[in-house]
Amino acid sequence: MANNINPLITQLLACTTAGEAKPVVDELVRQLCEITALDLHPALFLDEHATITPQGKAVSPTTAAQCAEDVQRTRVFMQAVYAAIQQKLQHKDSQGISLLYAGTGPFGLLLIPLLPLLDAARVRVTLLDIHAESLAKLQQVIDYLGVSHFVTHSEQTDACTWQTDQRYDLIISETMRQGLIQEPQVSIFSHLQQFLKDDGWLLPEIIRLDLWLSSGGSPALGASGPPDVHLGRVLQLDKASAIQIGRGDMSCAQGSLWVPDYASRLKHLKLTTFIQVFGDYQLHENQSQLTLPLFERNARVQPNSLLRFHYELGAYPQCVFAYEKMPALTVHSLPDSLEKNVQGIYHLPRLWHKVQLRKQAGTSSDIAQQLADIPASEWLLDRILFDQLGAGLEPALQKCYAAHELAEFEHWLANETVGDMTPEKIQRANQAILHFINNGTSGLDDSLALPLDAQQLAHWDEQGYLVVPGVLSPEESAAVRAAICDELQIREDDPATWYRPAMPMQKIMVQLFAHPALEVARKSDYIRRIFQQLWQRNDVVMATDRVSFNPPETATWQFPGPAMHWDVDLVVPIPFGTQALIYVTDVAENQGAFSCVPGFHKQIDEWLAQQPRGVDPQQQDWSQWSIKPIAAKAGDLIIWHHALPHGSSPNRAQLPRMVQYLNMYR
Repeated sequence: MANNINPLITQLLACTTAGEAKPVVDELVRQLCEITALDLHPALFLDEHATITPQGKAVSPTTAAQCAEDVQRTRVFMQAVYAAIQQKLQHKDSQGISLLYAGTGPFGLLLIPLLPLLDAARVRVTLLDIHAESLAKLQQVIDYLGVSHFVTHSEQTDACTWQTDQRYDLIISETMRQGLIQEPQVSIFSHLQQFLKDDGWLLPEIIRLDLWLSSGGSPALGASGPPDVHLGRVLQLDKASAIQIGRGDMSCAQGSLWVPDYASRLKHLKLTTFIQVFGDYQLHENQSQLTLPLFERNARVQPNSLLRFHYELGAYPQCVFAYEKMPALTVHSLPDSLEKNVQGIYHLPRLWHKVQLRKQAGTSSDIAQQLADIPASEWLLDRILFDQLGAGLEPALQKCYAAHELAEFEHWLANETVGDMTPEKIQRANQAILHFINNGTSGLDDSLALPLDAQQLAHWDEQGYLVVPGVLSPEESAAVRAAICDELQIREDDPATWYRPAMPMQKIMVQLFAHPALEVARKSDYIRRIFQQLWQRNDVVMATDRVSFNPPETATWQFPGPAMHWDVDLVVPIPFGTQALIYVTDVAENQGAFSCVPGFHKQIDEWLAQQPRGVDPQQQDWSQWSIKPIAAKAGDLIIWHHALPHGSSPNRAQLPRMVQYLNMYR
């Protein structure tokens, strides 16, 4: 293989950005892997060849090589090392300089590829690594580049205990992770500093750790989160502090910081890493894997208190913080439903607080009591809130549970629902919440134009279901189909795309809740009046439900359900309630059609009373029931009494069945 390393190094030293450097670094790493026959990303790699020392983890040769792929780290470190060498050589006039490189890894990347650009008569190099495999592969790189005459000594050793009589102009080591955790950078520098000449330099020159109060660094919060609050510096590793720690004096790595009053959203502690490799060659927060921030989540440090810290050496080096925490969320009383959040929405702070309590259920009797005091009927209030804001119940609860703070959940609600969180939307939600809390009743408006005629109402009363044709136009149905296809990344006219294993489905349910095409039916005055007429009241709430895709069965894909079932607690008496869907494709009886047992709503209470104690009514031999599949056209609404057993059915036709679910409730 022709030696293309030298031109790559020349290019890399001229790069000024990570984007400019990336193709150069990628090619450099590729060639180094080829030289050393190193598989940079082996299957099932667990860093199993790392060495755990009393001073920290020495990563495996493979992991050390992978660090080269961190483009900004590689660019900045190599440019800094080269600049430091040049400056040292200028200061030494005709004299040579000696370099110690500890923790070389298999590539010796921070120094060895630079050597062909230097004068071997003036540069002498000592190489240390704890892994024999790294040094063996490094020798292949040295031989390939023809720079063995630079190397005066190479040794497999632990740099934290190694001894020598020699003194060095430069000591280079990058044996660290962000926050100086886990790896032995501090111990290596505090030991090796004794081998520096009086005017010698450690590279990196400065590694500084700073502590902040933070909203968590969540991209979801965007610009709405308050700015981080800088508490202060907790450690600066440089030549002076390395000497101090090397003498056994840890006072530079411990202390206390005052915590001021701060915004309640700043619940987390953030530890940042700044690296000054040499002069202006620096790595700032998030510019490299080495400078990613570390978070201590939900620290909730007590304002106007002292936070104490120290850097802990040993097998797992790390910064340790001790502080007084604010009272736990569970200590505070559950907010009232009429307490508003920052956007002015009722019940949202209480709902979020309840979810946080449930995450800690079973941890204390106080939590158990708070949860026990919440009336069961409040579940309906939670649902009304989400539906009025246009959030699907399932994803909203999942996000509420996962959010570290209410602000993060608020931001999700504002961005994952259709339309902005307008004053009008908030007002509608608040009115519905107040109506529910005040046990408001709202009979059917006498002036309302009722869409269902006497024949339809008679069918509803007798059979418990209705097919209402044409609630969506062909264009509106097509828009819903397009939304489903986009979500699943399929083509309606290409059966080969209908069965991709990674599609975001639960059985035949597609977890698509928020889309403008779905809002057409939800905002339809005609559909609303149908529900109002059946409920005989005006104050029904439109649910934010999902969609469905049921393709034809094949030899390798069989209908997964849901089969026949009820979605209501089977406790007598069964209350009135509705469920509904809109076909957005034409659906034949054998095309996965919605199926139900007509008329069963009239006998369900008596039937339940006759069931043996301990038997689950949902477990039935449905082949013995009079199940009717309902065929209808695209745009037709099927609405049924929720006391009817119902379900989808296997699609044994040629085309998929697509559906938008919707409902109104009270």
